[in-house]
Amino acid sequence: MMQNNAVSISQDEFEGFLAILRSRTGIIPRASHKDGIKSFIERRINEKHTSVLGYKNDILSDDGLFTELVNESTVNETYFFREERQFTFLRDKIFPQWKMMFGSSRIKIWSAACSYGEEAYSLALLAKACGLNCSITASDINSIVLDHCKKGVFLDSSIRSVDGIAFQNLIEPYKTDNRMIVFSDEIKDSIMTKKINLSVIDSPSQILLLPKKQNIIFLRNVFIYFNQELRAKVLRILAENCLAEDGILFVSMSEIAQLDSDIVPPCLEKVVDGSVFYFHKREAI
Repeated sequence: MMQNNAVSISQDEFEGFLAILRSRTGIIPRASHKDGIKSFIERRINEKHTSVLGYKNDILSDDGLFTELVNESTVNETYFFREERQFTFLRDKIFPQWKMMFGSSRIKIWSAACSYGEEAYSLALLAKACGLNCSITASDINSIVLDHCKKGVFLDSSIRSVDGIAFQNLIEPYKTDNRMIVFSDEIKDSIMTKKINLSVIDSPSQILLLPKKQNIIFLRNVFIYFNQELRAKVLRILAENCLAEDGILFVSMSEIAQLDSDIVPPCLEKVVDGSVFYFHKREAI
């Protein structure tokens, strides 16, 4: 009879992996994800026929293996025009004003933590429909999702039947007969991808990479993984180094309550417009 030598990791060993994840990305996985992450680590140790220490050393030295762990520790599921109310607000209130102000001048938008790219492409489609010339930066810590974003090809499962439905007409021209969404070069060329690690956003190497003078920054479904100290640091750097004067920062509607007022930089004011919340950068006095 064959003996089952499958490796199981102890709680202390698991906490060691979480500490690596936290120190390198700032990510604190939600409690509901931890069992799945632990099972993933055990599976990879057994697939690689290595030890717990061996696998730990591997993820520290191999970016590809570490990216796998990051993927497993976060929810990369997203879809086009997620949180539709924010896009409706842009379409009906912000973009018409900017069309009058900027004319054909280029506006800058940063989709930080862009995942597979649905958010960045949603912004590109909306700006085009509103007659705005835009340059979009799509960034993430995960190089795999960035490669997907560059290709501009999605399954139609990236469309939801309820949230975002008001903007499905903008996606329609890019649908194919085999249930794919394939964006044109015109749309793809308006999006530039960058690998950015927000947990070390104030390091010299990351400061150089950060998009500057952005008219809009979308940073959604990220703060749920960060502690208060890291949230405060990210908000400060975005406000001071990345957001243009009179610029707008969106976080997820579900994250607003997690951002205590004492971590929001003085130059950012929280604005409520109906059911939409956002941060506005005050002009310097």
